Amino acid sequence: MKIILLLYLASLPAKEVLTYDVNLGPLYAGEMKLSFIQTTFEGQPCYRFRSVLSSLEGLAWLFTLNDTIYSYVTRDSFKVLYVEKRMHETNYDTVIRVRFDWETNRILYEDGSSYPLLPGTLDVVSIYYFFRLNPLAVGEERDVVLHADRMTERASVQGVKEVAVRSQASPTGSFVCTKLAPDVRGKGSFGSGGNLIFYLTNDENLYPALIRTVMTIGSISARLKWIWFE
Repeated sequence: MKIILLLYLASLPAKEVLTYDVNLGPLYAGEMKLSFIQTTFEGQPCYRFRSVLSSLEGLAWLFTLNDTIYSYVTRDSFKVLYVEKRMHETNYDTVIRVRFDWETNRILYEDGSSYPLLPGTLDVVSIYYFFRLNPLAVGEERDVVLHADRMTERASVQGVKEVAVRSQASPTGSFVCTKLAPDVRGKGSFGSGGNLIFYLTNDENLYPALIRTVMTIGSISARLKWIWFE
């Protein structure tokens, strides 16, 4: 599969925090934050992307969820260098550290296991920012490779249609967005076992206004409610 080179049609601010309401089906379950800063990793200028997902304290009787993912990506070529996943869930607590070695073209896990590193490989957080920097119009598509949870998958991401997405972050109560739907060639969507769909605003910011994972047993959605940047 041919990987399309970065176009860099858009830009990102120096710092940004996006806050989302998270629902499991009709149940309001907690909050997610997507944020980034410009920093360095082992001397290389990078974006540090972070995703934090936290469940409501009132749902502790049912489940507890407090997951954080860090992703370091080079600013000039958008290559993932390092991913760290901290998972604190009901009866489950672990830290997973992964290095992306572009000299040997291997993905290296802390336990010594390794996997092939394909050109243009993204992770589960950097994919949203990749498409903010490389937006798709309706009818366009772009091939991507994504690695998550020891699984590498290929997908053709399509700009499906323009839709209005409700959001507290919009002064008018909604954003006009482009719906992006990856057509995954593998087992589920990016290791999650479901089908990922996300909606980017049709303005200069290209915010992910809504992120949905549709699974056989239901759906998880994150809806943008607050924006901070500088």
